[in-house]
Parts: sequence; structure tokens; C-alpha cells
Amino acid sequence: MKISSVETERLTRVFVCVSLPGRAADEVERFTGKLARFPGFRRVRREQFHITLKFLGGAAPEQIQRLDTNLSRIGGLRPFEVTLSGAGAFPDMARASVLWLGVSAGGEKLLKLASSVERASAASGFGTERREFHPHLTIARARGGRASGGPPDELASVLAEAPSLSWTCASFTLMRSVLASGGAVYRPLGDYSFA
Repeated sequence: MKISSVETERLTRVFVCVSLPGRAADEVERFTGKLARFPGFRRVRREQFHITLKFLGGAAPEQIQRLDTNLSRIGGLRPFEVTLSGAGAFPDMARASVLWLGVSAGGEKLLKLASSVERASAASGFGTERREFHPHLTIARARGGRASGGPPDELASVLAEAPSLSWTCASFTLMRSVLASGGAVYRPLGDYSFA
């Protein structure tokens, strides 16, 4: 998919991800409704559910064009099953700043995909990631970035009710993040289907 220069003129923040299909997103949204009793957390909106493969940050239009070309060239990928199950908190339950759902199946394939995306982004002029890739789906963040979510035992009890859900991953997306007064808004720039 070619990205027009008009689309990328105002682009500042981009990332590459695997998005959740409708039914899986519905289940996650139902579950995150249980987090409303923890006002110290801001739940991730349904349209923002995704597994990040690579956060790229600010990018110039020419860089985005190169990245689009290089992502389009990733080969050897086949559709695979992803299962989300289990939930937790970063850095831990007592100091939770991010709540997440874990990947219990499909993690190795996501790692392979993330490695391919890493190579494509490096070839496009982006820096390399030094942290190890841990696939997960962020479902909530502490307001103000501080851990203030509530009693750890109560939070752990709710997270223990996380559903197990699966879907077939058959594509990934280059996404732009536009900062707005109500939070970031994500807009796809390119979708890349597996062969």
C-alpha cells in the first residue's frame, strides 16, 4: 500500500501493530468494563486494542514512505492463531501503572513478526529496539502515569477473571497516533496481509 505525501505531512508518531478483530475486541471491552471500579485507571478504548510490534515515534514523510515499502516486502508469513489469556500489571500489582492481557498462544509467531518489522524499520532509518519483545495487550493505564489503581488484592482478583480468547492473525498495520484533547486517536496508514 502506498501512502500519499499529503497523508504523512502532519504525521508525528507512528507504530506497527496487530489489531484485534471485532469479536475479540468485544470480549476484551466487556472485561475492561469491570475496571470501572478502579478510578485510578483509564481504560483503553475499544478502537485502540492492539498488540504493539514496534513503536517508532516521530517520523518524517520520506521515512514513512521507505517504511511502507519495506513492510510490504516482508515475506514468509502465514496466518496463525493468537490466544490472549491471563492478566497482569507493569511493573507489578502493588505499583501497577499498566494493566495488560497476556499472550498464551502465538507468542513465537508474534516474535518472528516483530523481528521482521524490526529489520524493516531499521532499513527505513529508525533506531533499533534494545528491550526484549513481550507480546501483550494493554487494557488500562494509571491516570497521570502513577500507580494509583486501588488495593492490589482487589485489582488482582478482578484481573484473575480475564477471559481467554483467540483469533486468526492474518495481517499487521502501520498506525499513526494523533494526540487529541480526549487522548490519542489511532489511524491506520497501511495494512499488510500475509501471503
